[in-house]
Amino acid sequence: MSRLRWLTITLALPLVYLAVLYRATRLPKPIYTFAQHTVMTVTGKGGPAILHAPPVVYPPQALRDRVEGSVVLIVTIAADGTVARAVPVSGPEPLRQAAVDNVRQWQFEAKAQETQIDVGFSSRYVTHSLALPEPVQRTMPVYQGRMHGSVRVVAMVNPQGRVEFVHPVTGPGKLVPAALESVRQWTFRPMLRDGKPEHGTAVVDVPFGL
Repeated sequence: MSRLRWLTITLALPLVYLAVLYRATRLPKPIYTFAQHTVMTVTGKGGPAILHAPPVVYPPQALRDRVEGSVVLIVTIAADGTVARAVPVSGPEPLRQAAVDNVRQWQFEAKAQETQIDVGFSSRYVTHSLALPEPVQRTMPVYQGRMHGSVRVVAMVNPQGRVEFVHPVTGPGKLVPAALESVRQWTFRPMLRDGKPEHGTAVVDVPFGL
């Protein structure tokens, strides 16, 4: 069972995203250290690949009360990679709901499974508010076939609102190339962390013939 300890996301999010996406299930206990003293630790042993994991917002009252610590959750992942259930099993009570709300937004690889996740809270590295990237200009996919359906992708968006990387999650294989090419041309409002634009990921669905 995989374990994610002391998760926070910084301006170096693209490196974290790529490292987790391609290496989380292969390397034993890699440690990635970036600016602002943020550390992400991932244990391997065949755990689910994480495609989208927004920063956790620190509960204001818990911050005022100086409550810190790690919340351990048992997470049930649905077949499409979304979080079907997140149950806290340990950790400070004032932090548990924030941890659950955060993990429910995660997008994993499309595979039904169960895993254990630790979400850490430290008063030294605090996110007060968060607005995830949102599309402001979409380009329709170019597809000449008759297949209908929808493709879900995760897009890496830079602070200027441009797409730097796109990864497919679910959808008919024949529609995936057109969906990826379409989203690469989209413009987003970037992720706003405490009101400042940063790198962030967005989960979007691209419909075909619907």
